[in-house]
Amino acid sequence: MKNIFTSTIIMLLCLTVYAQQNAASNFAGVAKPKNKQVSPEESQQKPMAQFVSPISVQILLGSQGIGADVKYGITPKLSGRFGFGIIPVTANNMFGFSAFPVEDQLSAKFSNLHLLADYAPFNNKSYRLVGGAAYLVKGNANVIITPSGSYQFGSQTLNKDQIGSLSASVDWKGVAPYLGVALFKSFPNRLFNMNIDIGTYYLASPGTSFTGTKLLSDNNSQAAQFNQNMQGYRWLPVVQLNFNFRIK
Repeated sequence: MKNIFTSTIIMLLCLTVYAQQNAASNFAGVAKPKNKQVSPEESQQKPMAQFVSPISVQILLGSQGIGADVKYGITPKLSGRFGFGIIPVTANNMFGFSAFPVEDQLSAKFSNLHLLADYAPFNNKSYRLVGGAAYLVKGNANVIITPSGSYQFGSQTLNKDQIGSLSASVDWKGVAPYLGVALFKSFPNRLFNMNIDIGTYYLASPGTSFTGTKLLSDNNSQAAQFNQNMQGYRWLPVVQLNFNFRIK
């Protein structure tokens, strides 16, 4: 019993000395640690979500024909896309001459592989700058003009097979830089959205040919002038609607 009483007295003395030293420290200016007060706003604030790169597939329809590409989100404001476009167009009777009736056939065949980047300069991602380039696998426009009836030349009557035909073609190949803008969201929030591209490709200088057959073969001398006239046709405008399906 005596030992228990002695131990209790010693414990009380130790606690008293500790309390006095602690009070003296506080009096000297050493602040006690305090629990940090958390405001309601801080308590409701959630950690910033990590950016997950979205991926989508687009079906393209517009002035560069039909095609598709795959889009990948690199950062919240920057994405890239790789795809292709094809123009298979054939049209008849697009031209007319007052002197005599003709039949004509116009064909245009374009195919390209493109690599583009979309950048949203503002917080509103519905407006983006688009830049990049395409490689023209094929870029050809061709027209054939053939007389469609019989013609009187002085006292001689000639049919269309005797007169011949005219043929003109233009070919573009190689790398074509692209610059434009894109409207509406680059990626759908859930599954699907639509967006629009407006811009232009700058094509390489085209190669040309201009030939005539039979009685129209004299027009071959105009080949140099035709080539000169076509050298300014290096801009390929793009107005395109994209059907965008998100896969990630």
